Amino acid sequence: MVFRIFKCIIVLTIVLQGYQLKAVQTEDFAIEKNFSSFCFQCHGKKKTKGGLNLEKLLQQKPLIRNRVQWNQVVELLKSGEMPPEEEPQPGNEVRKSILATLDKALNHFDYESIDNPGFESAKRLTNHEYNNTIRDLFGVDLKPADRFPAEMTGASGFENSANTLFLQSTLMERYIAAAERIVELTLPKEPKTASHFLTRTMILIAKPGETTTEREAAEKTLKKIIKRAFRQPASDRETDQVLELYFKFRRRGNDFEASVKQIIQGLLISPKFLFRVEQGNPTAESFQVSDWELASRLSYFLWASMPDSELFELAEKGTLHEPSVLSQQTERMLKDPKAESLGRVFAAQWLGFRLIGTRIRLDPIDNPWCTDSLMTAMRDESAMFFNSLIREDRRIANLVDADYSFINEELAQEIYELEDVLGTRMRRVTMRNPGRGGILTHASLMAVTSNHKETSPIKRGNWILETLLGLPFPPPPPNAGVFKEEVAENDSLTFREKVELHSSDPSCRSCHSKIDPLGFSLENLDYFGRWRESYRVRINEKVKESPPKRRRRYEVKPVDANATLPDGTPFNGPAGLKTVIIEKHHADLVRQVVSKLLAYGLGRQLEYYDEPAIRRILTDLEKDDFHFQALLKRIVNSYPFQYKKNQITQSVK
Repeated sequence: MVFRIFKCIIVLTIVLQGYQLKAVQTEDFAIEKNFSSFCFQCHGKKKTKGGLNLEKLLQQKPLIRNRVQWNQVVELLKSGEMPPEEEPQPGNEVRKSILATLDKALNHFDYESIDNPGFESAKRLTNHEYNNTIRDLFGVDLKPADRFPAEMTGASGFENSANTLFLQSTLMERYIAAAERIVELTLPKEPKTASHFLTRTMILIAKPGETTTEREAAEKTLKKIIKRAFRQPASDRETDQVLELYFKFRRRGNDFEASVKQIIQGLLISPKFLFRVEQGNPTAESFQVSDWELASRLSYFLWASMPDSELFELAEKGTLHEPSVLSQQTERMLKDPKAESLGRVFAAQWLGFRLIGTRIRLDPIDNPWCTDSLMTAMRDESAMFFNSLIREDRRIANLVDADYSFINEELAQEIYELEDVLGTRMRRVTMRNPGRGGILTHASLMAVTSNHKETSPIKRGNWILETLLGLPFPPPPPNAGVFKEEVAENDSLTFREKVELHSSDPSCRSCHSKIDPLGFSLENLDYFGRWRESYRVRINEKVKESPPKRRRRYEVKPVDANATLPDGTPFNGPAGLKTVIIEKHHADLVRQVVSKLLAYGLGRQLEYYDEPAIRRILTDLEKDDFHFQALLKRIVNSYPFQYKKNQITQSVK
């Protein structure tokens, strides 16, 4: 009897699964048929208007793999903007059916069916990581990578993405030259400075003598440098190969120290030094990375550098992966000055202020006030502010609503109009103006979101939604940002007035109604973040002369920082904007910070299978009142941070 019941359950399960599979296949066929009828002619293989190829996206299952693109499609379908009016239109029922299918695929996906922590390929050290690793390996801050080719930004938005860290032949040449130079500068034949003696103490830990044979001294010295350079112990094979090479150099007439230096020079161009290499596992299942690999993941996340001796000791004991140990190490590491890389690297790349002084700068002849030291202070302000949030374990919301910043005399006088800040040292200052404080009003970010010497409410609003809150919009149609000629050439209009006229077009209104209010509220801050109460606009008058001429005059118009959200919520200025973000977009802000830090920590773009980890982090973070250090601890204890799954191209027997 029990066997019959069990058999019936199995049959029923198979039948239900068959029905579910058939239903999914029917839905897939229906949506592909509808898109083929109404969309593929503009968004298919032959033509990809706006860079959107729906034919290709439909082939990539599950659809949630490309959630951002499909969310944009949903918005366009809901608003009726697509298909365009002049093209064949789906009926209401067909449109509802398409939206229902997409809603099920995007908003009701069964994440419990996923067990994939992602695949971490070997990642080359970024230029910043290379500089820091050399500094911690030799005890000297040489910054050799400053002369290397600039890094590209990966799909994750960060330079440490594995998919962009290629090893070009020109870069390899730089590595070879740098290795030789590093050894020459840190281990000269005749040490003279304190740093020379410090490096010798760190590297040359043994020498041949009465109680130590040459082989013993070489093996002890080289095994330690290999462990530190490769971020894991040397294997017996590696030790034998290095010793064989050492004695080869000795036979050529080099003494002990010169032979060791030759070996070190070779280690600095080894793939195991230049790349963060992790071991594979012959299985199709997820598996935990070793404690040595976890030490590197942790140190390059929080310090952008190699592990220190304490992390190495814990890895050797095999206890680093324990949750309590990881949390303790996270707290310890965040107190170290090396953790400032989170502000100077992570935040600078995420928010964009790293571009100040390089891509974004003003002509010093026409703008003598815009000095290199001012732009350095602008970058430092944003980096130090972000680091203070982590160091003081503040809430994520304080990124927006904090009432302080870090400034020096030049920044205070040129940007903030404060007279009581003196000297070049950056120091913490409480902002009395409610329109100041928080990352939104930093001079660096006001410059990043402006058009040279003109503010751009559109660029600022889009930056807030896309970069800060993680709410991207679909790509604008061709020439969307171009004002009509009569609007563009009307010098009597403020930029806000031009934008409002431009945005009144029905085809532009749906996006601009969300973007523009956020940007308009920041109009009190000019293109470099200086406070202003008014604009100067031109007035052209005809002068009664022969022939008639135009005389240029100027009119002062007050800045209008009033704004209204699409739901009718009014607000005013930067202070009102901060309130709106905290009250209406706190969840978006938190999710974006979680997602960006996780992507940076993993060194890759996040995928749909990372969503369960994000949700768990968000749930746990709420219990900790959304504090930054709690977030970092959750990330290093997360599934994708500690596990990996091989990309297996063949079946494993």
